[in-house]
Amino acid sequence: MKFARIIVQEHNSAFFNMALDEAISEAVIEKLSPPTLRIYKWEKPSVSIGYFQKAADINLDYCAEKDYPLVRRPTGGRAILHESELTYSFSSRYDSLSFKGRLLEDYSIISKSLLAGLKLIGVDAITSLSRERGNGHKNPACFKAVSYGEVTVAGKKVIGSAQKRYTNGLLQQGSILLNFNADELHKVLRCRAGEDFSDIGSIMEYAPEITFDKLRSALKEAFETEFDIKLISDKPTKHEMKRAKELDMKKYSSQEWNHLR
Repeated sequence: MKFARIIVQEHNSAFFNMALDEAISEAVIEKLSPPTLRIYKWEKPSVSIGYFQKAADINLDYCAEKDYPLVRRPTGGRAILHESELTYSFSSRYDSLSFKGRLLEDYSIISKSLLAGLKLIGVDAITSLSRERGNGHKNPACFKAVSYGEVTVAGKKVIGSAQKRYTNGLLQQGSILLNFNADELHKVLRCRAGEDFSDIGSIMEYAPEITFDKLRSALKEAFETEFDIKLISDKPTKHEMKRAKELDMKKYSSQEWNHLR
């Protein structure tokens, strides 16, 4: 049986969360660390935007008023208000585990684990097997786009994920909504008048007794089963922490990075 790491953390800043995900992924790609599933929270409600997204999609004045940090992710996708959720990242080389180095297949492999985790807590979720749908208008909210391999329940998207592709591996980041505040998301984003968020769901709609810890345990079991691995509880290495602190200070905490577009 193969082994991988699971790192479970409580609250970090928006900037350090992104920095640590990137630092871990770099270490995994460089073979300094094994494949790693990281599960974490945010120290306060925060807004993350995709690597290619414009900061102008966000109501920056409202975020400043509410003291919501804005951070640009290393992965793609669109904006997320991180509030009541479980956030995960998964880093692996292509020559590890079941990955083939092909985007859609790699998304599908991770999605199967997420789907299995939800089923363990009694949530009847399915995986999207089509490319992104749309009518030409791109809503700035990540959960308004349903892409290949993403997870929905009763037609509502409950997990938003995106990848950063390296030459030899990948970093996938994802947000699993435990609860969802549509009104607050409207205020955070610069949406068109009358924008409807009825196609965004949350786990608590289908599993009212769910907690962060129960979902974490289910995901651990599902990833072990789907990948046929043993996940060993661990902490970031000294090298990863040092690199994360550098990335936090020089990149993710900087306005130059977060307002890159």
